[in-house]
Amino acid sequence: MTNAKNKMSQTELSQLYQRHCWQPFTQMKLAPKPIWIEKGEGVYIINEKGERIIDAIGSWWVSIYGHSHPALIHAVTEQMEKIEHLIFAGLAHEPAVRLAQRLSQLTNHHLNRVFYSDNGSTAVEIALKMAYQYFQNQKAVTRQEFISLGGGYHGDTIGAMSVGEKGIFHQVFEPLLFPCIRLPKPSCLFRDFYDEREALKQTAPVIQAMETVCREKGKKICALVLEPLIQGASGGFCFYPPVLLRKLHEICQEWGIFLIADEVFTGSGRTGSFFACEKAGIWPDMIALSKGLGAGYATFGATLTTEDIYNGFYSNDRSHTFFHGHSMTANPVGCSASLAGLDLMEKDSLLRKTSLLEKYHHTFQKDLSKGPLRDKIREFRSLGSVGVVELQHNASYTSEFGWKVMQKALKEGVLLRPLGNVVYLTPPYCIKEEELQRVYLVMEKAVVDSL
Repeated sequence: MTNAKNKMSQTELSQLYQRHCWQPFTQMKLAPKPIWIEKGEGVYIINEKGERIIDAIGSWWVSIYGHSHPALIHAVTEQMEKIEHLIFAGLAHEPAVRLAQRLSQLTNHHLNRVFYSDNGSTAVEIALKMAYQYFQNQKAVTRQEFISLGGGYHGDTIGAMSVGEKGIFHQVFEPLLFPCIRLPKPSCLFRDFYDEREALKQTAPVIQAMETVCREKGKKICALVLEPLIQGASGGFCFYPPVLLRKLHEICQEWGIFLIADEVFTGSGRTGSFFACEKAGIWPDMIALSKGLGAGYATFGATLTTEDIYNGFYSNDRSHTFFHGHSMTANPVGCSASLAGLDLMEKDSLLRKTSLLEKYHHTFQKDLSKGPLRDKIREFRSLGSVGVVELQHNASYTSEFGWKVMQKALKEGVLLRPLGNVVYLTPPYCIKEEELQRVYLVMEKAVVDSL
């Protein structure tokens, strides 16, 4: 629409923004003016003044390879020159088939069927519908209920909200949602994350609640939905131990209940293994993927499942068809971006880099514990590329604290977006040690100045 000759001024753009734009999770009346971003390079986003800002949250946990990566740009551009979109019903294309095979391979072919979509909420929604209809197809019509973990967040579509925590994000929509059995929110000190005996003691209420629900109505449950190991938006980046995930998986298997792992955030290498479930040594019945899969180079999602579940729909009876349609299913550009990302992950050994980031987090968190925040910190947590500082501060998602920290950090060249009293880091995997150290220094100052 614009070129070098008729490029809009910042004043014109600001006027149009005020007149037409509506941003997510933002009270527009109270929000400060946005910072205008011109481009991105690696871990940096660059504003209209040419100032470089470290994207320490990967632009809402999406940008894992960094911004404007040449290999991903090439893959997307090359595919768009061939075909930008294609109906994936009765027609097929190579990128979709190759990506399905690669994703299956990443699960050691335990989950060898892939249903594509375009975002995390939809990937979860598909898993919910798939689980429900599977049992209807099998005439197990009483299996109509879902279980989820307290503190979970699975997206903002109706089904995803129904199995998520009824907090600030979803409470206004509660009359529209279907019932879901909610287990207690898992609680375990991070120091005991890998101490199975102690972790089991602390998470016993979750296990006991799951066993009780199954004894009372196990034959009415179709699936347990959870975020493996790290609960994101609603959970305040709560970490729970691998042993709890293994135990819940065992109970699901005992009662014939499907386990749906929402790996929209934790997948694509975030925790140091490609899937967080691998750290517990289990494979669920379904995995929802998005965010890091397309890594921002295309809106993209996928739901992985087993051959057994696929066969529950494979029938001469057309009424057993999986009745979910999505216009952007298997979008060729999204498939190509995802394939290029997987190539990059292998070529650059990015899983090893996320494990190295975990060590950096440990080092810098120790430094924080000696500084001006030493008496203000409740707990440090880190796993793979995720670093979390939970403060002893009474701040909710809607309080001013998070906005203050965000604005002060931006002035120092770092993008942060706290959740209540939790300041988290989810940087692109290509961030360097000195850049991450810079992030921690800015975080410390921004928090101190905001308390």
